[in-house]
Amino acid sequence: MKIKRKEFLDTLKTVIRGTHKIEVLEQSHCFVFTEKGITAFNGEIYATAKFDSPGNFAVPAHDLLQLVSKFPDEEIELSLKKQQLVVTGKKKRFGLTIQDKILLPIEDIPKHGKMVKVMEGVMEAIIMGAKICAPNSEDYRHSHVHVSPEKIQATDRFRFLRITLKTGMKNVLVPAGAILSLADIPVDRMKLEKGWLFLGNKNVMLAVCCSEEEYYADAEIDSIMVLDDPKPVQLPKEMKNVLDRALIMTEDDSNRMAKISLTKKYIAVRTQKESGWYEERQPVKYKGDDMNIIVGLSLFKDLLTKTHKALVTQERIKMEKDGIEFVVALGE
Repeated sequence: MKIKRKEFLDTLKTVIRGTHKIEVLEQSHCFVFTEKGITAFNGEIYATAKFDSPGNFAVPAHDLLQLVSKFPDEEIELSLKKQQLVVTGKKKRFGLTIQDKILLPIEDIPKHGKMVKVMEGVMEAIIMGAKICAPNSEDYRHSHVHVSPEKIQATDRFRFLRITLKTGMKNVLVPAGAILSLADIPVDRMKLEKGWLFLGNKNVMLAVCCSEEEYYADAEIDSIMVLDDPKPVQLPKEMKNVLDRALIMTEDDSNRMAKISLTKKYIAVRTQKESGWYEERQPVKYKGDDMNIIVGLSLFKDLLTKTHKALVTQERIKMEKDGIEFVVALGE
């Protein structure tokens, strides 16, 4: 069968979110092709997309994705020959050994029933919360976004985010790492079913395994969100552009922190990842007290597009706009 390479590649890039590079479940490192489409499941994320498959089989996912991405052809051909999936272009082809028995434990995924329209702002708010969580934390409250009927909350213990909006959902804890891996996929419908949050559009269905454990009590979050005798400050306009450049040298925003120093004369920022680092120091107009902030830049930059106003105490800085409250503990 002949197919458009780019459309096939885009489908593989979406479904790959449900795989592991190593086999943690049977065929969890594979794409599973069936008459219903292409599916992957790693125990935490389930992903499936519509596709007219040439047969029923499992094939190593990461090998297939990388090889298809290297082909320059607009059109390629898929065929099954001698227990292999053969992909052919104009002057090149490759074959991958397939498993014709489907062992992927997708029976662990409940039936989601009728999906409902995602309420305005809900996915954006969940993604904002995921950006400040700590995915590897031993405390599940710091690695999950708390979604309730009236608000969305997240913390890594040093940063706190609360967004007040109607979600149309019951209380649930959504894994931050899983949500961030799906953040670029357009979603217009959702359903919470038996501990799984289903997200989708007309071509793709995704699901993440959630938790129904207890979260922080409202009074505990309120004690953080309410600042005692804060000073209002106007953060410098130049700050957003500085952070935008520094973002190049960050990776997963939940794991990579940046240090921002703000004084009456300048703003300085430093970011670092394994391949290098970035520093910048710019003169600014700022009338508040000197402060040091250690924070993930992506969310902080998002908030600066909404407001440059902040409230500051010796221990914390708070930004608030349109139902969003964000508090960061200040460093020395």
